[in-house]
Amino acid sequence: MFTEPGPDLIMIENLILSALFGTGILIVFYITYSKISIGRSFAFTLILLPPVSCMVAMIISNDFYVAVGMVGSLSIIRYRYSMKDAKNLMFVFWAVSAGLACGFTQRRIAVVSFIIIAFIALAVFFITECRRTGMLVVRTSGNAEDIEEILRELSISYSVRYKSLDEACDILFELKSKIRRRKSIDSTVCERLMLLDGVSSVKFIEND
Repeated sequence: MFTEPGPDLIMIENLILSALFGTGILIVFYITYSKISIGRSFAFTLILLPPVSCMVAMIISNDFYVAVGMVGSLSIIRYRYSMKDAKNLMFVFWAVSAGLACGFTQRRIAVVSFIIIAFIALAVFFITECRRTGMLVVRTSGNAEDIEEILRELSISYSVRYKSLDEACDILFELKSKIRRRKSIDSTVCERLMLLDGVSSVKFIEND
């Protein structure tokens, strides 16, 4: 006959589970991150926030006066860090919530919520980010029709937003079609255009 786990074992299990949630949240964030690299400090934050929140929840769940004292002590701390990306704030709130759920031993809620939120985040990412649009800046002394021919060949709809009249003219194309994210712009459009006679530079500016 199984015996009930002691409070120390429950505490350790909650902390380990919260750390696993932090790792999972970091993996989801890494997959959905659109920039080149993730800041090391933010990665540490996502991993450590759930265990820290779990610890706080376990402390305040057992003593009302301790909870009031902790809230009061935290209220005098001034947090100067501001997040410019709303998605980063969402992941931080997710990490804190997962840690609190573990700290209050609401493991079923924590697991089910993690699965649902991770699925929604990945689904939204692949729906909105598997394709992308942007601006293409081409400097050429040749015929602009050759450039447009390549864009049409790659099934990219576009419009010419700017064209200088210099000998080596700059042409700004707005790419209206959506190009698959995993199929790199650099290895498709840019390299094809650089092979044209007269093209000296090609720059792709991705829309945020």
